[in-house]
Amino acid sequence: MLRTALATALSALALTACTASRPIPTPVDPPFDGARAKADVTWLADPARTGRGVGTPGIDAAADWLEVQMKGIGLAPAGSEGYRQVFEAPVGARLLDGNALSLDGKAEQLSVDWQPFTFSDDGKVEGELVFAGYGITAPELSYDDYAGLDVKGKIVLLAQDFPGEQDPKSPFRDPKNYRYGEWRYKVTNARDHGAAAVLAVRDDWNHPGKDEIPAWKGSPSSRAGLVAARVTLEALKRAGVDVAALATPIATDMKPRSKPLGVKGAVQVAVMHERARTANVAGKIAGSDPTVADECVIVGAHYDHLGFGGENSASPDQIGQAHLGADDNASGTAAILAVARAFASQAPPRRTVVFVAFSGEELGVLGSSYFVKNPPAGCTVPKMQLMVNLDMVGRPQQGKLYVHGVDTARGLRETVKEQAERNPAIALRVEPGGEGFGSSDNTSFYARDVPVLFLFNGAHTDYHRVSDTPDKIDAAGLAEASRLAWRAARDAADWPTRLEVVKVVQAKPQGGGGGRGSRPSLGTIPDFSERSDPGVLLTGVVPGSPAEKVGLVGGDVLLRLGTKKILNLQDLQYALTGHRPGDVLELEYSRGGKVSVVQVTLAERK
Repeated sequence: MLRTALATALSALALTACTASRPIPTPVDPPFDGARAKADVTWLADPARTGRGVGTPGIDAAADWLEVQMKGIGLAPAGSEGYRQVFEAPVGARLLDGNALSLDGKAEQLSVDWQPFTFSDDGKVEGELVFAGYGITAPELSYDDYAGLDVKGKIVLLAQDFPGEQDPKSPFRDPKNYRYGEWRYKVTNARDHGAAAVLAVRDDWNHPGKDEIPAWKGSPSSRAGLVAARVTLEALKRAGVDVAALATPIATDMKPRSKPLGVKGAVQVAVMHERARTANVAGKIAGSDPTVADECVIVGAHYDHLGFGGENSASPDQIGQAHLGADDNASGTAAILAVARAFASQAPPRRTVVFVAFSGEELGVLGSSYFVKNPPAGCTVPKMQLMVNLDMVGRPQQGKLYVHGVDTARGLRETVKEQAERNPAIALRVEPGGEGFGSSDNTSFYARDVPVLFLFNGAHTDYHRVSDTPDKIDAAGLAEASRLAWRAARDAADWPTRLEVVKVVQAKPQGGGGGRGSRPSLGTIPDFSERSDPGVLLTGVVPGSPAEKVGLVGGDVLLRLGTKKILNLQDLQYALTGHRPGDVLELEYSRGGKVSVVQVTLAERK
């Protein structure tokens, strides 16, 4: 799952009353069969489903199965092609002909001596090699490998990880500084300093081992804005460059040893980013009241997972094995089927209820982003009543069920509390949270002013690992999460009036830079769909946020924050993590083709 809302819109009199005095009859809970829900999880998370990765046979089989289940429940089709809503998603990258590297005129062997990164740009670069240490610029740690170094138009040679990695006192071992050891950060930083290409080497002096190029993973990734590749230490030694001798002294005094190397290099990269057709699977129960039937309630969960691993796997040594994704998110998928069965067992509600299994969530909530841009007929986004999202609801941690989004509609917090305590009370400790955004599919809806609820059991040690298996699913806990989701969706579908969305206001920035451990926020809501043009397209901004205060709106495109160019979402992430709440930066953006620059003060992310 990478991470909310029902509002009690009563009459003026009812607004002042306790939620116990309900304006609608309390529906009787239908039975929720935890064993059946767990059986659904077991089918979805079977190794035969190949981890349900987009582009793998298993996700197509899962979509077929979901369509059969929805038909069996009695749901009407709600997709553009029957139950399917088909779209394309990035699924990987493959090497084309024409990849080449030479050092001082000697050609190196692809996939033996060197290999491009999947996020490399295509193109050919020739130039001088410059050693830039670990490729880190961290002014708050008084460390900068680029200080006094001219790398414009040159090929930068960078070492893996960070200086002093074996020293427990190294400031880079602080978790908030781990980003400095990530290749994507290093390459982005090199690009921002004007480098034309990056060659990356393993830190053998910290981790002795075979000097081998990692197998090509072909994971989907956005382009980094320059040519970038890995190269072996041995290949560099043949060109007279001993990287270990260059890098090892840095750890002794934490002072960079960057310098030109007097070696000519030429690197050419040709990588194709592949796409595949995938589909959301959607069915509906039509509303019984024609005056409000089009005020849809959405019950959703993503059914895709990591397939055979890839860059998002937390089991990097097991890439190539099916990551089954029992909790993430076969559990949520099983839950929406349980909720659909509950609706189908009773008289239809007043409003239409649409049940959606989203694809592409693990690639950046692509399926839900596509859904809100292409909603089913008779279910326009401005009229949507509520979206209930279920993600990782099969393994309650300490008996808890988190329900985020309770502040995204007026009166929702009190309503969810009543729903949890209604007889029979939900047999989990319901922990409410107000925020409507997060790294799951609810974000796509709340960004479009739809109230949301996000049900989630909390993270566990099997998250994004091969070990997230069906035998660990708590059937009783899964049934209780489904029950609460049904109560929320059923109440919203029968409520006498529209729910009133509330945009959660972002907290003000803290004084003094917000402290060492605080995280900065701009308050922008990005469009997660793919873009061929540079920049980050916004769908909106958070009320009270720095972005709103400087006048940003949906449709604007972020181009630069401070000194960092913004080509994609990863660039925006790195631009933010290099700063603290309270920092004042230039922000460059375009609106309708006109480029503007404003001064923005970052806030603290809560």
